[in-house]
Amino acid sequence: MTLLRNKLFLAVTVGHLVIDIFNSMGSVLVTFLSIPMALSAAQIGLALSAYSLLAAVTQPLFGWLADKVGSRWLGPGSVAWTIGFMALAVFVAQTTNNFVLFMFPFTLAALGSGAFHPLATMHSTTAVLGQAATATGMFFLFGQGGLAGGPFLGGLILDHVGSTGIYGLALLTVPFLLFMAYAMRHTSLRHPHAAGYEQTGVSQANMRWDAIGLLALITGLRSWVFLGTVNFMPKMFLDMGWSATEQGALVAVYWLASGITGVIGGNLADRWGRRQVVFVTLLLGSLPVYFLPLHDNWLAFALAVMSGGLLGASHSILIVIAQALVPGRAAFASGVSLGYLFAAGAVAAWIIGSLADIWGLNLVIQAGVVVGLAAALLSLFLPSTRETHHPQPEGVPA
Repeated sequence: MTLLRNKLFLAVTVGHLVIDIFNSMGSVLVTFLSIPMALSAAQIGLALSAYSLLAAVTQPLFGWLADKVGSRWLGPGSVAWTIGFMALAVFVAQTTNNFVLFMFPFTLAALGSGAFHPLATMHSTTAVLGQAATATGMFFLFGQGGLAGGPFLGGLILDHVGSTGIYGLALLTVPFLLFMAYAMRHTSLRHPHAAGYEQTGVSQANMRWDAIGLLALITGLRSWVFLGTVNFMPKMFLDMGWSATEQGALVAVYWLASGITGVIGGNLADRWGRRQVVFVTLLLGSLPVYFLPLHDNWLAFALAVMSGGLLGASHSILIVIAQALVPGRAAFASGVSLGYLFAAGAVAAWIIGSLADIWGLNLVIQAGVVVGLAAALLSLFLPSTRETHHPQPEGVPA
């Protein structure tokens, strides 16, 4: 397969897997550290929110920078940054048990994620011309695999080795970082295919600001129920007596299901229409969230698969719609779309954590069903696939 022989595509795809392993283990790690540091649900929510928010809001800036200077150093450097500062955060927590001191390196680790995702998304869609849709699906699938593997690996390590085991996991990523540095050594200048994004013929006057506003609202509501739920799964099931390994496994199946259905959902959207698939998956995916806090047995895994899979199916579709509605340079456009999506999830984590201290975490998670159903209904008013599509050059997702 051409994609698997392309070193640049493999580099960003492997990098996506590695960086999202460390991104997603944050919820399990902070929950584990909440016991020795005596953290409240609000503090857990603040830590996760700060991490996600910084990773999100910096993506447009780093996307602009990648368009200007290339990815040679930003690519492998961003992944190494996240891993290094995550390990430093563990060290600070172990030696001080101070939440404020822990927050500094833990939050700064998010800058690597903010730098990596825009440039990697750009390269995944332009590395092999004529295979943009396939490449994008595989790229996001590896990222979701990292999001699934991170909590599970983190849980196993924390249960059997303790927080010190995170250092060992960090060392295991060195060969991947070296491969990225080798494969991306010729990306100092902007990727030659990226210029195609500037030639789409779409002007500011043609932008659908009403549709952009509606998409932003739907994305924010979806982030509340999709990201808000998964961020607090470890805490919710810690309160039920689950171990870190069990918590990580539950979060893992949630993310893994969302990665698989993201590829399937994109294919169905191309056939049946984007808004139809977004509506159906958000509608059906929101309902299992209500029952998730009610089960502390194997049914919790089934509900996690259903909610994660269905809610996650619209991820790539929303990104594609955003790219069609908001024209711009490749990395910058990706940064804006992804940055907003995760920023909304970060704000949701902070609000959910604060409300959980007042009304209880289970009740707040269950209330997310209403938020998800609202997003599903609003998606019916999105422009159709035909209306959001603009002629694009080869190698640009449509």
